[in-house]
Amino acid sequence: MTAPTTETELGALWRQVLRVPAVAPGDNFFELGGDSFRAAQLAGLVGTRLGVPVTSALAFDRPELAGQARWIDDARAAGLPAAAGPATGGGAPLSTQQEDFLYWMFESEPVRDIGSCATAIRIRDAFDVAVLTRALEAVIARHEPLRSVVTASGEVIVADELPPEVSEAVAEGRTPQERERDAERIVWHERMRLDDVLRGPLVRALVVHLGEDDHVLVLAVHHFAFDGFSLGVMLRELGIVYSALRTGYPSPLRPLPMSYADYCAFTREQWPRNQAYWDLVLEGAPRELTPFPGRRETTLFSRRRHAFEIDAELAGRLGESARARGATTFMAVAACWTWLLRQWTGMTDLVVMSPVPGRTAPEHETLIGCLVQSLILRLDASGDPSYGELVDRVRKVSVGAVAHQFHAYQDARLRVPFPSRIHYESFGAPHFPGLMSEAFPFPREQEGLDWSANPGEVDLSAPELIVEEQRDGSMLAAVVYNHYGYDPATAAELAEAFQEYVRAAVAGPDSPLPPLPATARHAGAEANQG
Repeated sequence: MTAPTTETELGALWRQVLRVPAVAPGDNFFELGGDSFRAAQLAGLVGTRLGVPVTSALAFDRPELAGQARWIDDARAAGLPAAAGPATGGGAPLSTQQEDFLYWMFESEPVRDIGSCATAIRIRDAFDVAVLTRALEAVIARHEPLRSVVTASGEVIVADELPPEVSEAVAEGRTPQERERDAERIVWHERMRLDDVLRGPLVRALVVHLGEDDHVLVLAVHHFAFDGFSLGVMLRELGIVYSALRTGYPSPLRPLPMSYADYCAFTREQWPRNQAYWDLVLEGAPRELTPFPGRRETTLFSRRRHAFEIDAELAGRLGESARARGATTFMAVAACWTWLLRQWTGMTDLVVMSPVPGRTAPEHETLIGCLVQSLILRLDASGDPSYGELVDRVRKVSVGAVAHQFHAYQDARLRVPFPSRIHYESFGAPHFPGLMSEAFPFPREQEGLDWSANPGEVDLSAPELIVEEQRDGSMLAAVVYNHYGYDPATAAELAEAFQEYVRAAVAGPDSPLPPLPATARHAGAEANQG
């Protein structure tokens, strides 16, 4: 029997990561749906299954299957050491993001609240709240982080049981339109509710009834125990368990292939291996973006957003411009945002933080918890680069950061406490599996969530950019800012300038990016002259 070739073995890994039925030697990883997240997963599998240590640069530098296979064969011939597999058994019960949250929560008095991750789903189907409650209880029992409570002294305790809070409400109105508006009002108030991680529960659900087979489910989980990727895992498991319980069968979910504690232990083992990389990246890095025109001095922080949309045609062209340079759409977005920050502040050494799911192996994708890793991207905007040149710089920095993504973020945050942030999301619209359902509008920000700066300090945060890919190819975006420190007009100007840069980028990728649009009142050069 002929032994499988490297190309055949690698093709099987491609099919697993990209979830496609077949691949060919000339196929391009990114044209089949790959991104930086899947590139990191592929790198992990190549190390553990094929025994060759690689980073996500393998996919970016050699996007075709045949080219990757040839490189792996050459690496084997050169005698590169075999990669170690993930560690299992025992270890820390907290992820690096949870450790940073814990430190941050108790930095000031009173204890800061992180807030919750939430979604709202319209269910146009028969829906049993009692069965939903049982399904939630089963998912909570399955995942340790959903039972992790922080005590007043900062200790984290995993409870044997921590039931969810489940409630119901009835939308009022004589017509369907009136009931829908009332449901939106109820959902808004539910989203504004603040949780208490010191007491729990961490999971709560509200079902708003609009009619016999018309409901809105609001699901919220405290961010200390949860991240955006976990929402998809939770909804999938809820749908499976709910369907089974409704028909009288027990939960069909199989045991988790890896515990949350094992995941935390695995990531912690990577910290010392990656420390030298982050020490080099952060050496001499600016602690904040200063000056940032439009920022007022304040000791309070509360999030607000200025929302806008990038239509499907423009978003598609931006993605194409990135792929032409072997980059992702996120890298193109980051290049435009970096240039905007350079023009706004006058700074050329810019630090941007961007979260990634932290799930570099298939077994990580079944976990619920706060697995998110915070990447610090130190970007060089010096000279007069074209859009394409800036994308190349962002690509190089991003690939390096993803390859070293497991690090002690609580240490990095102390070095750079006020980076700008980019949240790029491609999770898709939420739904309840097994039922006729769709996303229901709800506010992303909890407007009553106020945070205090550390004693003797002021808030020096910069506005952040959030971009969410939509199924129709468009992008929902927002500039999120501290409303105590910025006027809404500043956020609106930043949003307009960003869109101007996107249009300029796709129009001429090899031309220098333009200065700030004339509509912008604050320019970094003017601030420096002042």
